[in-house]
Amino acid sequence: MKGNNNTNGRRIMFRGLLIMAMALLVTSGWGTDTYSGSGSARPLPLQATNADASSSQHNPLAAPVQADPVTPAVPAVLAATPIENSTLNAVPIQHLELPTTVAETAVVQQVAATATKAAKTVYLTFDDGPSKITREVLDILQKQGVKATFFVLGNAAKSHPELINAIWEQGHAIGNHSYDHDYHNLYSGFTAFWNQIKQTENIIREITGERPRLVRAPGGTSGHFDDTYFQLLNQAGYLVMDWTVDSGDSRRKGVPAAEILRESTKDLTSSEVVLLLHDGGGHGESAKALPQIIARYKAAGYTFKVLDDSVKPVQFRVSAKAAGLDRLKPSNAWIASNILPNVALFQPGRTLALEVGLLETKLNPGEYRIINGQYMVPLRAVVERLGGQVRWDQTSRSGQVIWNSRTVTADVSGGELLVSLPGGAQEKRAARVEIIGGAIWVPLRELLETAGHPLEAISATSEERRVKAA
Repeated sequence: MKGNNNTNGRRIMFRGLLIMAMALLVTSGWGTDTYSGSGSARPLPLQATNADASSSQHNPLAAPVQADPVTPAVPAVLAATPIENSTLNAVPIQHLELPTTVAETAVVQQVAATATKAAKTVYLTFDDGPSKITREVLDILQKQGVKATFFVLGNAAKSHPELINAIWEQGHAIGNHSYDHDYHNLYSGFTAFWNQIKQTENIIREITGERPRLVRAPGGTSGHFDDTYFQLLNQAGYLVMDWTVDSGDSRRKGVPAAEILRESTKDLTSSEVVLLLHDGGGHGESAKALPQIIARYKAAGYTFKVLDDSVKPVQFRVSAKAAGLDRLKPSNAWIASNILPNVALFQPGRTLALEVGLLETKLNPGEYRIINGQYMVPLRAVVERLGGQVRWDQTSRSGQVIWNSRTVTADVSGGELLVSLPGGAQEKRAARVEIIGGAIWVPLRELLETAGHPLEAISATSEERRVKAA
């Protein structure tokens, strides 16, 4: 009888181990085809609390509450329910094949450990490009089947649009790294930083058709960003991203590939790594180290992904140095004109299609406004996309437009459009001419008619608004 009792006890214990392993397999998704950890599918996010939902509803600029993208939630019942004989007896296990040896039990334990092992993700990021190094980096990434995120400079993107296209077409993510990386200008005050971000954003949009939400501060935010920088960029819809691991490839000139490799792979145990690398000029050693960096992360079980708005931003804390700089903060009027409307650029909405003569262009949501029933549009964007030219006259605070054999002056101070007709005649038309976000905005109807493109039709569907002019 005693021997039978011991045998029964061991069988009950084995049954408990097997059930625990099966439960872990189910809750982690291991062994199923619903989440492999290597594609675009992700574990379902945790459900927001009522307090979270209420907060988001009343503050449209608040970031949505998201679950940890790495560790899936475990139902509370599994953690709280003790495994007792009564629990086991309630489960129909009599038909299961139970382990009866120590070796079989070890297999069950190993499977359970594998099922609960957290997924590991690495985000390769490259700053300061594009440059001739970028082409080499792209070739390596393509051969390795790996995607990365490129934080590009506006002046470099303007000089190498073909490389921006290559990055985009290969499925990598593009982030904004300012226009010229000039610390003195960027960190003299928020408006200077903002102007460089918008300048680079427009260059990238012209090349790819998309606006980057990701922003990385040159040199990182530590020692540079104060609360104003973080708060206003967040309110404007941007995602500021620092890093968790520095490859050290920019600590001095000519850092060798072996050192870059060592610094990049110091810690291969973290569940999530945002690795800082560079593909700007003079970073050939970074490209040289890249294949081995990728190999080591692959061997350590990491999945490679690109940064996007589903990833919780990595941000350094505001340092005492940055907080004590006492930089001039933007006025409430400037914030209302620039920051608050900007978030609409990243929200879904209807495009505005402009069909003018034989040309057509589209303005995305946020690139136009409807004020008192009028379409308001940025002067330079509309005119240049439709074949005209625009220049800014600082002395008269006006925009000079040459379009359709006419010269139109958009006078900000006077609030009017002045057109010079063929033959020397001039006409004035009162119009709402404003400076918004560093650009001149004008009423669309008045602009078209003043430039000799009378309106023919205005229509709207659930997907787009359309204006047709002769």
